[in-house]
Amino acid sequence: MRERRLVFGEVANSYDRQRPSYPPEIVDGILSFACLQDESTTAVAEVGAGTGKASVLFAQRGISLSCLEPSPSMAALARENLAPFPNAAVLETSYEDWQPVAHSYGLVFAAQSWHWVSPELRYQKAHLALKGRGSLALLWNVVLSRGDESLEDALAAAYGDLIETKPERNRSERIAAHNWLMDEIEASGLFEPGPLTVLCQPWRHTYEAEAFVELLSTHSDHRMLEEGTRAQLFDRIRTALDAGGGHVEVGYVTVCYLARTLGGNLP
Repeated sequence: MRERRLVFGEVANSYDRQRPSYPPEIVDGILSFACLQDESTTAVAEVGAGTGKASVLFAQRGISLSCLEPSPSMAALARENLAPFPNAAVLETSYEDWQPVAHSYGLVFAAQSWHWVSPELRYQKAHLALKGRGSLALLWNVVLSRGDESLEDALAAAYGDLIETKPERNRSERIAAHNWLMDEIEASGLFEPGPLTVLCQPWRHTYEAEAFVELLSTHSDHRMLEEGTRAQLFDRIRTALDAGGGHVEVGYVTVCYLARTLGGNLP
């Protein structure tokens, strides 16, 4: 049986071509929070690296980086993308199977992947890996808009009854879609108490029709559709985009949640 968290590997090349990267301001904010702006020796681990979209941004800054990725096809592309950076290594393993050296990492981060990690292990393993007052950074690209209101309506209509979709959220609700993390981190008792630091960076990207369809083909809910249903859906989406000018400007906001481990007697 296909695991939804691993279906991205079926379309690794499409994922690498069309999935968006992340604003450099967010990476700089993470490194500043973790006090790693000018640090090249402190170990950093990435959970669910995919094809290296976020990995490259950290590697470019000289970070000593271990990228965990369970999909062989995704890991292979990550290695290609990280080839110019001898400071970065790709480990073909899941977070669940990873055996980190205890309390040896200054930062553990996950881009677009933390919700796929086993809830029983999420914070316990991060705490095991991190040094005292080490940092955890969890980030996502959140879609705020897909074109103007008429195109949004046309795209919503294209789905019809072909796929289960969540009710549309307003802008503030979409930004807060991952606020469940705050409750989980507090409940773990493994991180400093008090409000989390949250970084937000809005940005926009324009996709031509075929690029947008290819992007959607990398989303797990679309991957899990029966092939004929998926093809019908994508034909409808192409029709909606063609009527709207053949492209769509997607409004994103990158949201990052930051926490530090309790100091205690850790190194």
